[in-house]
Formats: sequence, structure tokens, C-alpha cells
Amino acid sequence: MLPKWQLIALPAVILIFGAFFYLRYFVAGELIETRSLLQTLQQDLRITLEQLEEEKARATLAEREVDVVRRANGLLRQSERQRQDEIAGLQADLAFYRRLGGASGSQAPLAVHYLELQKTRSPRVFQIIFTLTQNLRWATIISGHIELGVDGIENGVARYLTEKQLLADSSESLRFEFKYFQQIERLITLPENFAANRLTIRLRSGSLKKPVEQSMKWQSLFNQDAATSDSDTPDSASDD
Repeated sequence: MLPKWQLIALPAVILIFGAFFYLRYFVAGELIETRSLLQTLQQDLRITLEQLEEEKARATLAEREVDVVRRANGLLRQSERQRQDEIAGLQADLAFYRRLGGASGSQAPLAVHYLELQKTRSPRVFQIIFTLTQNLRWATIISGHIELGVDGIENGVARYLTEKQLLADSSESLRFEFKYFQQIERLITLPENFAANRLTIRLRSGSLKKPVEQSMKWQSLFNQDAATSDSDTPDSASDD
């Protein structure tokens, strides 16, 4: 009969050898397959990262191309607007000088080319802006006096304000002197409780046989585009 220690050691040795052979033939194979799979996955990951970098580079390039196209379109639109503004300005200048030179058929030696009213902080004070022109064919300096008048209603009664009443805060009378055109700006003051209806401008000069008179609706003068287009046909007054 075997000694007691051999009875204990023999099974232990058998278990150790069994585990050794199991790990060698089965676990080692699994480990090798896992390592191979890991290497494959690492390679796939590396390829995927490279493709991702390429896609990022293409996306960045595409964004730059889109940005360049967007900027180019913006510059084209800006250039187009500038050209349109230039064309509009040239057309306005051409129309102005045609009228100034009598090319539009107007034979008037002196005319109110532009007239506008602008509001101020005071509801009773307005800035009047107007441009006078002379037919180029005259080509001489013309001078004279400007008379302003405003028709309206005050406390239910019709009233006409003269230049002295409109320019009560100014000691200087309105005068003009130019060869081709002249722009004039002044402040006019309306009385309390006065509702203006029409504004009349009259140009007197020793070079003219008759004064030039033009009357316009008050409210139409606050629109720059209206200017003199909404005005009545200029009337002629008697000589001084």
C-alpha cells in the first residue's frame, strides 16, 4: 500500500499535468486566434482612421471652395450694386444737365429744379432745401430775390404767410446768384395752430421780364422723390 503522502501527491500531479496540457492545446489556440483577431481589428482601425482623415481633408477643401464661391458671389453682388448706383447717379446727372441745358424742351431761363422740406425737432420749424437752375444757353450769372409764401388754416381761418413771417428769426432775406445752379437751405417757422396746405416760391430777377413762380402741396415736399414732380404747373406773375 502506498504511503499517505503519495496518495495525496499523485492526484495533484495528475491535475497539474492535465491543466498544463489543456492550457497548451486549447487555451493557447484561443489566445492565438484572439491575438490574430486583435491584429486584424487594429489594422481595420488604422485603415478607418486614415479614411477618416482623408474625408476630413476633402470636407475642409469643400468648405474652402464653398467659402470662396460665397465670397466671390458677395463681391459680384456688391460690384453689381455699385454699378447700378453709378448708372442711377449718371442717369440722374444726365437728366439734370439735360434740363439745365434745355434739352428736355424747357426754354425757361430760370427754374426751381428741386424742392424739399425736412422736419426738425420743433414741430413748428422746418428746413427748406431747393436748387435753382439756369438754362446753359444763357451762360451768364443771374441774381435776384426769392420770395416764399405758405397758404394754410389758422384757428379755422384761411391765412397766407409771407417771407418775412416765415423767416422771422432771420434778418437775412433769401437771395440767389449763380451761373448754372445753386442750392439754398434755410429754416422757416410756422405760427402756433397753423396748418400749412401749399408752399409758393417766387423768383424775381432784373434779368427776367416776369418772375418765376411755382406752387406745391405742402405734404408732397416731405418726400425726396416727389420733389417738383407732384407740383402744379409753374405760374407766371406780373412784372415788378
